[in-house]
Amino acid sequence: MPPTPETERWRRWAQQRLHQPVALVPVDHPGQEARVLEVRGERGTLAYLKQHRVADKWRREQTILALLADPPTPVPPLLATDSSGLLLLLGVLPGTPATRITLSAPERRSLHEQAGRFRRRLDTIPIGAPDPTPVIAAMARRHRAWCERARGHLSPTVLTRVERVFDPGCFEGTTRRWCHRDLAPHNWIVEATPGGPRLGILDFGRARPDVWLVDVLELWDRCWVDDPSLPEAFWAGYGRRPDPGESRQLQQLALLHGLATATWGDRHRDAARSRHGRITLHRALEALGR
Repeated sequence: MPPTPETERWRRWAQQRLHQPVALVPVDHPGQEARVLEVRGERGTLAYLKQHRVADKWRREQTILALLADPPTPVPPLLATDSSGLLLLLGVLPGTPATRITLSAPERRSLHEQAGRFRRRLDTIPIGAPDPTPVIAAMARRHRAWCERARGHLSPTVLTRVERVFDPGCFEGTTRRWCHRDLAPHNWIVEATPGGPRLGILDFGRARPDVWLVDVLELWDRCWVDDPSLPEAFWAGYGRRPDPGESRQLQQLALLHGLATATWGDRHRDAARSRHGRITLHRALEALGR
C-alpha cells in the first residue's frame, strides 16, 4: 500500500513491538468500521493491525480479548494496544476461514458444538459496571429507532404487524452478558487437527455486553435454517437449550434483526441484505404467530 504519514506511524509502531522490519498490507473491505492490515515480515504474516475509528469499540474489543486470554480461548492473542491511535496488534490464529473450505456434516456439527462452548465461556466473564439502561428499555428503544428508519422502505402493513407483535416485556429482569454479536461462520477460522477441526473466533469489533441470545441470531437466520442438527450441536456445546422465556426473547430479537437488516440493506442499496432481512423478518413474524 502507498504509505501515508498515518500508516507509516502504524508500521513503525508494529515494527517496534515485533522487533523486526515489517510491511503493512490492507485486508479490510470498504464500509468496515475499523481498518485491518496484515503485518508481514520476511517470512510471511506475523500479525494483524486493527485501527478503530470509534474509541468505545476499541476499548471493548481490547477488553474482551484480554479477558479471554485467561484461561486461553481460541481467539486472536492481543499482542499490543495503543490508545492514542486506537490500535490493536493481534496475533495470528492458525487455520483457514470456515467460508473458504468444504466441511463434512460431522465437521460442521463439531464446529457448532465448539461455538456453543465458546458462548458458554462468554457467560463466565464479568461485565464490570452494569449498564444504567435496563434491557427492557433498551429493546424498546431499538424497536422505535428501527421502525422510524424503516418508514418508506417497508410497507405500512408489515410495520403494523411488527408493532403488534413486538413485546419488550419478555426482557423484564434480563441482565447483559459479554457478546461477540457477529458469531457466524464468516468470523470462524478452522484449524485441522488429528482430533478433528478446531474452531477459532475472529473479529470482536462489535463485542459488548448485550442479551446473550444475540450471538445466536446469525446462526438462526442462516445455517440453522436447513440443518436442524446444527442447533442441536450448538445447544449440546452450550450445555442446555433455551427455556420458554429465552425462546420468546430469541423470536423478538430475530424480529428486530430482520427489521434492521432489511432497512439497512435498502438504505445502502444492498439488494442481498435487503432480501435476507425480509426473509428473516417474515420468519420472525411467523414464529410469533400473530
